[in-house]
Amino acid sequence: MTTTGVSKPEGLRARKRRATENAIETSAVSLALELGVENVTVEAICERADISRSTFFNYFAARDYAIVGRAINLPDGTEAFGILDSSPNDLTLGIFRLLFAAIGHNYVNTEVARLRVQLVTEQPIAGRMTMSALLESGYALTATAAAWLHAHPEHARLGAPEREAALAVSLVHGIITTQMVEWTTEDGDVTADESDFTRAIQEYRALIG
Repeated sequence: MTTTGVSKPEGLRARKRRATENAIETSAVSLALELGVENVTVEAICERADISRSTFFNYFAARDYAIVGRAINLPDGTEAFGILDSSPNDLTLGIFRLLFAAIGHNYVNTEVARLRVQLVTEQPIAGRMTMSALLESGYALTATAAAWLHAHPEHARLGAPEREAALAVSLVHGIITTQMVEWTTEDGDVTADESDFTRAIQEYRALIG
């Protein structure tokens, strides 16, 4: 997905990288389910995924991120602002685009998603780890969105940039959490595109009235 919502064909290198990422995550979550989160090591993940330790750290900064999902690394200020500029009158859509730009692709592996749902259900520690990663990402997204609103007050709606940014980020997280339930019913890699976002926003509006 690009910032305009038009998907580009994924190249071979990107597909291979995503396949490695999927293998690492599947191995990490499977081991956590089998052994308990606290007993999973990077070495065990590497052995099951058939990768080297250096390859693991090329993808994940720490073991926990491979198990529950990594906190995102946002693009630098100029690039991040450029993505938010792509939807100046819809901050929530801009944050949705920025989130997937930070991830580097807009694919969700349904097997990994299902395993993570099972893990959080069975092991409370996994839920706490997931919340920690979400908060870490949320703080970064909120800070960037608030800075963008300060730079573009003509697009602000609430007159309180930090509050507006926090509300918008919470809404995006809610949309992704809701969609995750749907994605777990599918197979393989599914695409999180802007039609999912638009449908969820319409449903939020119907609920609010």
